[in-house]
Amino acid sequence: MGVIVGTAGHIDHGKSQLVKYLTGSDPDRLKEEKERGITIELGYVFMPTPDGGVISFIDVPGHENFIRQMVAGTATIDCFLLIVAADEGIMPQTREHLDILKLLGVENGIVALTKCDLVDDDMQELVESEIVEYFENSAFSEASVYRVSSITGEGMEELRKAIFSLAEETGQRQTGDRFRLDIDRVFVLEGFGTIIAGTAISGIVSTGDELELQPGGKKYRVRSMRVNTSGDVKTGVAGDRIALNLVGLHKDDVQRGSCIAEPGYLQVKGSLDTSLTLLKTAKPLKKHQRVRLHTGTAEVMARAVPVETEVISPGTAGYVHFQLESPVVVLPGDRFVVRNYSPVITIGGGTILEAGTRKVRKKYAPERTSHLMALESGDIESILDELLDDAGINGVTLKSAEKSTSLAVDDILNALQEMEKKGKVELIIDGSAHRAVGKNHFDKACERLVSSFAGHHESNPVSPGLQLTEPSRILKEYPQWFVKAAVNRLMESCELERREEWLALSGHHREIPSGYSEVVEAIISRVETGENMGVSVVDFQDSALVRALIERGLLHEQADGVLVTSERAGTLIRKLIERFGESGFTLGELRDFLGVSRKVALRWAEFFDSRGLTNRKGDRRFCKEI
Repeated sequence: MGVIVGTAGHIDHGKSQLVKYLTGSDPDRLKEEKERGITIELGYVFMPTPDGGVISFIDVPGHENFIRQMVAGTATIDCFLLIVAADEGIMPQTREHLDILKLLGVENGIVALTKCDLVDDDMQELVESEIVEYFENSAFSEASVYRVSSITGEGMEELRKAIFSLAEETGQRQTGDRFRLDIDRVFVLEGFGTIIAGTAISGIVSTGDELELQPGGKKYRVRSMRVNTSGDVKTGVAGDRIALNLVGLHKDDVQRGSCIAEPGYLQVKGSLDTSLTLLKTAKPLKKHQRVRLHTGTAEVMARAVPVETEVISPGTAGYVHFQLESPVVVLPGDRFVVRNYSPVITIGGGTILEAGTRKVRKKYAPERTSHLMALESGDIESILDELLDDAGINGVTLKSAEKSTSLAVDDILNALQEMEKKGKVELIIDGSAHRAVGKNHFDKACERLVSSFAGHHESNPVSPGLQLTEPSRILKEYPQWFVKAAVNRLMESCELERREEWLALSGHHREIPSGYSEVVEAIISRVETGENMGVSVVDFQDSALVRALIERGLLHEQADGVLVTSERAGTLIRKLIERFGESGFTLGELRDFLGVSRKVALRWAEFFDSRGLTNRKGDRRFCKEI
């Protein structure tokens, strides 16, 4: 694991020469760079630290024509090494590079005052004072200045120690998140194929892992990798410079600006909602202004739409929606830089708050602003509140919340547990998934169930309750996991209980109410008069009461709505066992035994089959022991 240091500064101020002196390696690798004496592409070199670690340098171009490359390199660094030549002082690209560093949130760094061998002490003092004054009251006010010369070696060892201290102070990146690498270099290596390289933003990668390339979504297996200065290693982590050899990858499949990550992690979106700061030197940012948006190592064209106002004024901040001309790989929390379409100069930048957002409508601007304020503040509960409101009865899972917010799963779960304690959320474990739904939705569903059960008990006091499937019918518009959770919660609170195949409110009597005893006995006696023929259900006016007796198992309903008593059914099956034993019986034998017509015998046979009291094999039925 290492720390990434990015250079910055005006052209011809000695960035590459300084880095070469410190590391022993020339970051300029292209023939054209060596011929012209300027850096055109990003350069990568490494310097070991006394504690066994490694510092990776990303050397960026200083010419204004290559700012695109500079932003791509700076996007993944941990701290900066600003180079200012003692014979020229702060120049235009010095200022633009510092603006870019600030906009990308890179505020930790030091300054190397180079070419001190070319000027006297007074000039060095003057330029250093200029730097200190320029940094005053800015994010870089703590940056120390070191006077050096890459020719004589003056101050270089002191600078080296300062860089070690800077790296130690910056610290290494956490590896807890899922693996992600922003690609800044693609090349073909003979005998190996296409190689992609970049800085690991988060997570851990190992040989054999399957990774997803975005945009595109194709998956590749890691054949081998190089980490920092080491080849043929098995694992790379956040903060490492990693070169990956992926099985089946072709050069045409990938470019600078692409990302490689754990499958399902990255989002490829065509629009962004952001918090943007416009530089004091910029012109007002107008509605639908065409700009160049840089994020990660990618550059895309976009239309900027301020959310709250018609324009963003120079030196101020505001929420801006970007409609991209081509999709880009982003996650909320990523930093970005905006440059003018023409002339191509840096005008602002900030933080991506949400990706894949709808177009801005003035009518909904206040709600959108409130939402973006919650996202920007990092108020997890407010963010989850909005997410749950949008989800309604469908709720959210930890996985869906992570994807929507890019917050860590543990942070989301902790916040939801706190919200549950406050009575704002109902947390539900559905198999291996954690689900959350607004407490108001959950309580409303539970109240609706209790009300439905109470209504049923009141209108059907003899009924033992409602079938186990009835809650799904009552809450038919709710997801099944929601209904199940509501029933479980009512059972845990002892408001609802299961009675064999029925659900009933706990206060509902288990036995037939005494006031119904006589009418129940009369119905059963009436059915018994039908003997083996049974009695039609239409012969009874109180069909609800008859249905309740069927539910309690005192009556049985055969085909064609014919009722028989449970006592008669039990007696008949016992007699059939005694009469036919293991030999079984045919339909004709059943008809004769019961003394009924073939139609009635068939009704009994189908009834016994449906209750699992008989098994049919061919034309014979065999009784089960009871």
